[in-house]
Order: sequence, then C-alpha cells, then structure tokens
Amino acid sequence: MASGPIKSAATRGARRAKGRRRRPARRESTLEIMDRLLTRRVSISLSGQARRVSVSEAIVLQLMQKAMSGNARACRALFKYQEFANSRSDKSKELRFVESDYTRAVASSSSRSDDA
Repeated sequence: MASGPIKSAATRGARRAKGRRRRPARRESTLEIMDRLLTRRVSISLSGQARRVSVSEAIVLQLMQKAMSGNARACRALFKYQEFANSRSDKSKELRFVESDYTRAVASSSSRSDDA
C-alpha cells in the first residue's frame, strides 16, 4: 500500500488551495463595457469610400440612412439617441469677459474706430 504517513483529505485540499490562490479579476461595469464597445473603431463604406469611424457613429449613420428611406422605427430610435445626447451635453455655457487693462484698451480703441 502507501508508504509514509497517511494524510487527511483536509490537509491535502488545504495544500492544493494554497498553491492556487489568485486575486479575482476585476469585473468591468456595464457602463465600462458599453463605453469600450461603442468607442471601438470599425471600417464602413460611406458613399463608396472606405472610412474608419466609431461604432456609435456607424450606428447613427445606419439609423439615419434607414430613417431617410422611410423606416419609422429607425426614426424613433434616432430621436431616442438624440434625446440621450442632449441630456448628456452641458448646454449651460457662459461667456464672460474679465475686465482688465487689456480689455478696457480694446474697448476704447474699438469705440474710437467706430467714431471715425
């Protein structure tokens, strides 16, 4: 039979598990997966010419083509994409001019040239 000391199953299992310890891989979130897939670049044919665009751009171009041919479902999907893009964009842009010696000089030179 077996020579040497008899080892229990618990001891053998513990030794085996110790050698296989690995850090579990970090799982991507759904948002990360979607971002990775939609920003990947693909080749498409546009007006007979090959072009490389992002997957999201290819989807929108395909929907536009179908919507223009009268496909109501594609038109609704395109509007949904547009609503989503509008909700994600920052529309509250503000342009401010900081008053300084430079801006006062530009303003005064501009008003003098208007008088002439």
